[in-house]
Amino acid sequence: MIRYTAITLMLAIPLLGGCFFSTYHETQNFDLAQARPCCPEKVVIEVKDFENLSGAGLKMRYRAEQYRIVIDSYNKWVQTPDVMISRYFMAAFSQPGGSMLDERSYILSGTLNSFDINLTTKTVLIQITCQLKERKTGSIKLRKELSASASFQQDSPVEFAEAASKAVNELTEKLSAGIAAVTAGKN
Repeated sequence: MIRYTAITLMLAIPLLGGCFFSTYHETQNFDLAQARPCCPEKVVIEVKDFENLSGAGLKMRYRAEQYRIVIDSYNKWVQTPDVMISRYFMAAFSQPGGSMLDERSYILSGTLNSFDINLTTKTVLIQITCQLKERKTGSIKLRKELSASASFQQDSPVEFAEAASKAVNELTEKLSAGIAAVTAGKN
C-alpha cells in the first residue's frame, strides 16, 4: 500500500508542478476607437445588428500564413467584431432629436464577411455587405459590398486594434457618402 502511494506521488508531482510553475498571462481586452458622427443632415438611421460570417469572435485571431490561423487566448475584443462594427455605425449615424417616424428614416443592416488580421502583409482587412432600407416603404435604397484595410507596423494587439479602427472608419466614410447620395433627393 505504501509502495503504491509513493509511486502515485512520484507520478503526480511532475504533473502538478506544471500548474504551480506556469507563467501567468493577463488577458487584455481591446475595442475600436470612438466613432465620429457622420450622418447626413435630417436623415435618421436605425442600425440593426450585423450578421457575422467572418468566423472572427471574441479571441483575436491572426492569419500567420496563407492557410494557418493563430488564435490568441490572451488578447480579446470586448465584443465580437460584428457587434463592435454595429455599435460603431450606431454612434456614427446617430441623429440627435431624430425620430424613426420621420420621412427620411432608414434601416441599415448587413453582414460582416471578413475581419482578417494578416501577419504576413501586416494589414487588417474588413469586408462588409450592407443595405439601407427606407423605413416607410421597405424598399432597398442602397446595397453595397465594401472593404477597407489598414496597415500596422508591429505585431501587437494595440496596433491591430488601431488598424481595425482605421479600417472601420474608412468603411463608415464610404457608407456615409453612399447614404448621402441616396438620400440627397429627399426633403
